[in-house]
Amino acid sequence: MYALNRTQLIGHLTQAPEIRQTPNGQTVGDLNIVTRQNFTNSSGETQSSVAYTNVVVWRGLAEICDKYLKKGGQVYISGRIQTDDWEDNEGQKRYKTRVVADEMILLDPRTPNPGLPQGSKLAGGLNQAEIVGNVTRDPEFRQTPNGESVCSFGVATNFSWKDRTGQSQEKTEFHNVVAWGDIAKSLSEQVKKGRKIYVAGRLQTRSWETPDGQKRWTTEIIVDRTLALGTVDSEIGTPVATAESAESGTKVTLSEPVVKGPEAPAEPTVVPENPTAVPAINYEPEIKPEDLPF
Repeated sequence: MYALNRTQLIGHLTQAPEIRQTPNGQTVGDLNIVTRQNFTNSSGETQSSVAYTNVVVWRGLAEICDKYLKKGGQVYISGRIQTDDWEDNEGQKRYKTRVVADEMILLDPRTPNPGLPQGSKLAGGLNQAEIVGNVTRDPEFRQTPNGESVCSFGVATNFSWKDRTGQSQEKTEFHNVVAWGDIAKSLSEQVKKGRKIYVAGRLQTRSWETPDGQKRWTTEIIVDRTLALGTVDSEIGTPVATAESAESGTKVTLSEPVVKGPEAPAEPTVVPENPTAVPAINYEPEIKPEDLPF
């Protein structure tokens, strides 16, 4: 495994699940989940965040949703971020970012619990995304009109699986990432295209209008924490190995640092057939990454 693409949500359904059957008889459902949580901004102030996330569930999970979930129901979802693309009736390329659910927990008790006090530390939801991948473009740094620092960049992650015929498949996902404050400054100064990076944050979908009046949407990861990967630990030092000659038995210090190689990668986990094989759904239009107003 050489990439990470994981999202966890705890929120409420804004509407009843939309369940349908694909032409080959598979059950699939669409959920829209709202999460409300507090976070600390780049100035150290506590702010509230409301985010709406589209989630797709397949087969058994879709059947459970159809049977047990209703509008307002609370649910835990764990899955991965996936962006689908298709052409609309006018031949324009459209994009839609969703979370493909791998795990789900229904959180509503048989008897409703009493509400929590206003401002309770126990209230709210969960909106957490983590990725490990390669930076696809240099971070673009700028200042907002009120003097805040912000940068945006892209990260690519790979996902491997076996389809129903046993053939190995792979897809690359491209994530839009936005960082604020001191993190934005550090990223713009120290991270370049091609660098492997870890990003943790929350999913956020925003919209705007193009100059010709068309509505556009994009889903981004708003950074809480990030790590530049593949660096040498200064306290440990650069790894240097010694090798023993098979013929003479003498030890030789290798001139190039040697790191013990990883074990052979395990076979990819067998997962459901890639959902993008299903005929495209007529989603609302999504902005192309290159059209972002940055």
